Amino acid sequence: METSFDALLVPRLLFTVVAVMISVGPIVADFNKTHATNPLWTPHARFHVVWQVLSQTGVSLVILWLLWTNAADYTTHIWVAAILNYVWLASFYTTLASMPLYGGALKDVNGIKPFRFNIFGNIYLVDTNLFGSIILMIVNTIGVFLLAN
Repeated sequence: METSFDALLVPRLLFTVVAVMISVGPIVADFNKTHATNPLWTPHARFHVVWQVLSQTGVSLVILWLLWTNAADYTTHIWVAAILNYVWLASFYTTLASMPLYGGALKDVNGIKPFRFNIFGNIYLVDTNLFGSIILMIVNTIGVFLLAN
């Protein structure tokens, strides 16, 4: 069945939001004193965070190119863009799950403060990385659902 351009617009927009956020978010959050210039981090760790952010920005640019350029196999390009968004998300959750192996943590003492939610008088703190990745996973998955139907 042929998919019309209009049916692809919403998934493309959702995948675009994810691609932009997984590029711009880390640039804003990591190129400052909490990460890239954090005096408590070793120079090599700072090197790796800058490398990681710039690598993801490059991948995000490829995703945007796949989504917004005319191509012979347009739907395939959109699927590849969605999968590339999932690669970033899967790498986040794999890194999160493997933190005990390398002594990792979601934040540092001088890092970005968690989101604070007051739900019926109970205060819940949610790490900004975890919160953002959950939102982006939901947005990307909605795009995939719309693309598949």
